[in-house]
Amino acid sequence: MNAAQLNDGKTYSPMLRSQLPELLTLLAILALAAFLRFANLPENPGWYTDEATHLNIAHHLAAGRIQYFAVKDSVLLFARPPLFHLLLAGLFRPLGESMATLRGLTAGLGLLTVALLYAAIRHITGRRLLALLAAGLLAIYPQAVLYSRFGFSYNLLAPLMVVLLWGLVAYRQTTRRGWLALASLAAGLGVIGDLAFMTVIPVLLLVAFIGRRRDALWSAALAGLPFALYALWMLFLAPDAFLYDLRFTFLRLGTMPPGDQVWNIVLQYTTLISQDFWLLAGVIGLFLLHLPQLRMVGVLLFFAPLALMARSAALHSLSFYYMIPLLPLVALGVAGLLVAGVPYLWRVIFAEVGTMLKTRWIAIGAAGVGVLLVVVSPLWVTVVLTLDNVNGHYQTAIDPFLVNPGDAYAAADFVNAHSAPDDLVIASPPVGWLIAGQVADFQMTIAAGGQDTPHLPGDLPPERWAFDPDYHRARFIVIDNLWDNWGAWNIPGLRDLMAEVEAWPQVFASGAVRVYANADS
Repeated sequence: MNAAQLNDGKTYSPMLRSQLPELLTLLAILALAAFLRFANLPENPGWYTDEATHLNIAHHLAAGRIQYFAVKDSVLLFARPPLFHLLLAGLFRPLGESMATLRGLTAGLGLLTVALLYAAIRHITGRRLLALLAAGLLAIYPQAVLYSRFGFSYNLLAPLMVVLLWGLVAYRQTTRRGWLALASLAAGLGVIGDLAFMTVIPVLLLVAFIGRRRDALWSAALAGLPFALYALWMLFLAPDAFLYDLRFTFLRLGTMPPGDQVWNIVLQYTTLISQDFWLLAGVIGLFLLHLPQLRMVGVLLFFAPLALMARSAALHSLSFYYMIPLLPLVALGVAGLLVAGVPYLWRVIFAEVGTMLKTRWIAIGAAGVGVLLVVVSPLWVTVVLTLDNVNGHYQTAIDPFLVNPGDAYAAADFVNAHSAPDDLVIASPPVGWLIAGQVADFQMTIAAGGQDTPHLPGDLPPERWAFDPDYHRARFIVIDNLWDNWGAWNIPGLRDLMAEVEAWPQVFASGAVRVYANADS
């Protein structure tokens, strides 16, 4: 190629013209995905308790402490490994400590997942339509949009799941160990992002074993390296606390009879696909993917984690966040279903109408209308309704358990204005993270009295408490709809505590959030 050819650009113009529509389509998808995830983000939807958990842990981490409200030395007790909180604490310095920072992080991870899914499928298959469809569908998938807007650590697992898929499929295609190393690191980093990602390890090892048996050994070691480094760090800082939390965390998984586990898996799967048509379409589509390696790995990465989680935990309603890392696979499956199904639908309608009317143009029009009604219109309505939620207020199935941000701010401002730094305040996490001073949540005050709760043991060693969370010494107790709709029904003893506290003077109220003052403190 000579200088003249380089200068006049004619050599590259056909390539640029062929790639420009794809690039513009991708940019439009990313722009839509960004708007749906970032617009009106900090207070829409309402605040979920786990979001405040992440904010409080990262707050202490940024100050050089390992602590979650009243519990110190280790937070593995709450199944919270460090990677997500390290990222969040790192963002506090430039962006400030706020719900906007947390949700901005998870929304950004959601946007990154859309881009990575396009890149992975484009590289693996070479098919631009499938790659753009998968990215576009993930951009508008209602559950993916909603849960990207919540500040859940599981959002960190979604891009890592795409990298894991990419690495495993490319390894199967090329047998190059570099791809398996990439997949192993993605799996290992995911485990120290959230322990739920341990459920992908069997798939990683199976694919490696199928490729080369020896590859499974070093792949397992590489995947285990991040958690091993985390364990060594914690054993150096607080060995007793870490070992206690490690034992408690894995004992919480419980042991159900095999028959009950199978029933639970089937029940959870059936509940999921009956509540979300996208999931059913995605599962069907995964089996229709043209590329065998992509089909095999995609199916394994969807069903293995789902089965391992569903055998002992709910995956719907309040616990749907467990599904976040699987949502890119759902979008890929729906894209596979459309790629396989739309041409078939077109052919069937065209053939039927053409046979009846013997008119080609009417048959083409009928086929177009059929595709419009079956495929395009539902997707269009999905986008419109999601835009309404983003621009207005999200109505979700878990609204009774979400705390209104305005009410939380108002109650926290009142408590901060009428308390000293060493005063004890009992509050749920969505309010408590805003309060300065000694704050414990309602499970902590129950556990400190010797009663087990869903997330805390009643025999936590006394040295693990940063301060005494006994509610009798509290200056204020803040009760909200999370107490009313979840705590009172799931935490033994909390209903009696609430009855006692509600006899105290109510000194402030905003919406469902009520502040009670202890006259004896």
